[in-house]
Amino acid sequence: MLDAINKFIQKILKDLFRKKKHVKLGLYGPPNGGKCVTPDTEVVLASGKVLPIKDLFDYVNSRKDNFDLNAASEIIIQCDDLNLRVPSFDTEELTIVNKRVTHLYAQRYSGTVYQIRTSSGRIIKTTPVHPLIRLSDAGVEKVKAEKLQVKDSIAIAQKVQLLSSLQLRTASELLVTLADGTVQSVSAHHKPKPITAPVAITPELVRFVAYTLSESYHTKNRIIFSNCDDNLLADFEAISEKLFKLEPIHRINKGVPQRELNSKSLTDYLHLSLGLKPATSEAKAIPDQFMGLPDDYVAEFIRTYADCEGSVAKESRSGGASIEIASKSKKLLEQLQLMLNRFGIVGRFMPKLVNGELYYRLLIRGSGNHRLFRDKIGFSIRYKAERLAHLCEVGEKRNTYFLPIMNLLDKIRREAGATQAEFFLDDKHAARMLRDNRITPARLQKMSEQHGNVEIIQKLARSDALWDSIAEIKEIPYDGFVYDVTIEGTHTFLTSSGIIAHNTTLANRICQDWLGEDMGIVSSIPHETREVKIKEQINIKSGKKELSFNLVDTPGIATKIDYEDFVKHGLSVKKAKIRAKEATKGVIDAIKWLDDMDAVIVVLDSTYDPYSQVNITIIGNLQARNIPVLIAANKVDLKKSDLKKIEAAFPQYRIVGISAKYGKNMDRFYEELFELV
Repeated sequence: MLDAINKFIQKILKDLFRKKKHVKLGLYGPPNGGKCVTPDTEVVLASGKVLPIKDLFDYVNSRKDNFDLNAASEIIIQCDDLNLRVPSFDTEELTIVNKRVTHLYAQRYSGTVYQIRTSSGRIIKTTPVHPLIRLSDAGVEKVKAEKLQVKDSIAIAQKVQLLSSLQLRTASELLVTLADGTVQSVSAHHKPKPITAPVAITPELVRFVAYTLSESYHTKNRIIFSNCDDNLLADFEAISEKLFKLEPIHRINKGVPQRELNSKSLTDYLHLSLGLKPATSEAKAIPDQFMGLPDDYVAEFIRTYADCEGSVAKESRSGGASIEIASKSKKLLEQLQLMLNRFGIVGRFMPKLVNGELYYRLLIRGSGNHRLFRDKIGFSIRYKAERLAHLCEVGEKRNTYFLPIMNLLDKIRREAGATQAEFFLDDKHAARMLRDNRITPARLQKMSEQHGNVEIIQKLARSDALWDSIAEIKEIPYDGFVYDVTIEGTHTFLTSSGIIAHNTTLANRICQDWLGEDMGIVSSIPHETREVKIKEQINIKSGKKELSFNLVDTPGIATKIDYEDFVKHGLSVKKAKIRAKEATKGVIDAIKWLDDMDAVIVVLDSTYDPYSQVNITIIGNLQARNIPVLIAANKVDLKKSDLKKIEAAFPQYRIVGISAKYGKNMDRFYEELFELV
């Protein structure tokens, strides 16, 4: 009889939720929310495409769900079936690997954003709780932006492998194909000059595009290349005739030789096949397809561009000698740096005013970078090649990047019983290195050859990241949408400037925020959340199922709150008593909010005994109110996890085991959530 009554009640509840358009979902295990970057943050895809994170969100939204941003304050889109991949930093192995994007996220946010600028000129704007990857004597850790300080060292990319095809789109799909095999643009008023069209990217096409992006005036129907070097002019002319059967016009403008191509068919072809559209100097960008070409093609592009726009210091100066590459386009220089990452070369971004106009410089400093540039790329212009060879010979003593881990390394040295000279391979500079708490990557690399059994040295020496110190942190008011992505497994993504950011959308939000598993950056003080908060109009979609809900963020429920517990965590007695009072009120409010919930997710730690007084209090209150419950059993990745105990303790409820740290079993969690409501 009781079973029949229970089934009848469950049927009524299911019918009720089917009719509801919006669900109030209570989560006991509080989120912190808002871990995002601003919409102009450019994200790097594994294909080589670099685009603002808002554009990536809009693209996925158009392919998947078409959510209306104006109608919601928070939107999460599952997109693991689109096979979007990004370079992602593995914080365990310290390598950059291509990983799948599983979710895109947008949230309306009003408050402070942190603009962080590093010593090398890299900039990122994030909400206060968005994590970046920091290296310190504590090791590699993710740290919220609001906890970072000037001089902290954060991860930037050093080695990145992108991948794209050499094959070009068929010309017949883009332009009109004539009887002789040439192609021609469509025009209502005249017949544009036809061209031959390459079917694949070749070294010649790579150089032609580099010439076009460097010192060319590029409009909708012409390309004018200007340069004083006879060899570069001759190469541009030879490529134009070989690839496109076009003979450039010779001109001289203000004493500078020019080669002019008048062909709308050519400019249309470049736009349609490569995305190389006419642009002003500040809007130029390298075609996406060029970013992931083979090493020799990438080197060909960089060498040609640097021949035109690069310079090399005559000799080492007190300010530090460098290879300098300049452009009015910040995006183009960031793309060029990503190309240099292919060879482990990392430069610095610096603004430069020329006749009152803003330019950007990419400065390549340090003997290691200079030798890599010489060996992997080089210059075809003789005097630049000779200057570079001189720099490599005399050595550039200024170091650009450091690792702030000398205290950690010295502790390892003392435990090993080694002298400073033996361990650091140095008997002169170790004291200064310890005083400044910094060591160069070059010295660490040498140490790795001698200390093969020291794991931290080995990992950092072969790491795909460098560590860039923060030069400035600004707090800026912001009101609008912020965005984030969830990356499968590694949970980090790469911005166009090379800064590595941590991701925290729905799957990762449950893993690292809602479940309190923030990997060292959540507060160790109990009852950090002491009041009820509400997030409205959250939309998620999985397959054909869609759920719209208000999320009620509640303090954790406890049966006893003692101010002495706060004192043990370093609070003064006065502050501890205030916090205990606030926490007590928060628990009472949380219990009251149960009456207004349509469904509740209860988060339990699967490594602990489920028969605790706190768990009984929560589950008992929910059962008394006949509120549907989903139990999320966290930490199933740990050996101490015992999911069967939780299932035995609460057999009447849906239970799904998940891993907060690794995002395990999230698909099933979503399915159970949809079934619940």
